[in-house]
Amino acid sequence: MKKWIPVIGWIVVAATSLFFIQSGFQKLAGTEEMADMFQELGFPDWSRYAVGLLEMAGAVLLVFPRWTHYAAGLLAVLMVGAVSSEIMAGQGLGALLPAQWLILLALIAGIRIRRILRSKPKQVAANSE
Repeated sequence: MKKWIPVIGWIVVAATSLFFIQSGFQKLAGTEEMADMFQELGFPDWSRYAVGLLEMAGAVLLVFPRWTHYAAGLLAVLMVGAVSSEIMAGQGLGALLPAQWLILLALIAGIRIRRILRSKPKQVAANSE
């Protein structure tokens, strides 16, 4: 059972990456839904492009083990902004989706950082021999 845990983890990471690629693409393409959402939240049009680019960059980096925790952190910061924006705009229920992604991204980053820290003593021991 334990050997399947990393496989399941990477499936979750890949699905998360696909979601953010799709979401970033919608923002960059200027779909009506995304343009309306940013306008309703009171953000200028350029911010939609900035968020879209950051989402796509984070999504791509998410699948590279060396960059996973950084990408998850970047995307989590974007989700903190999304949750805050939804709440400040009075759309409390609208904050649920980005809040769910925020939790998942925090878990991905935390697990990846824990794995990195666990491998450090082995690397130090191998280098000192």
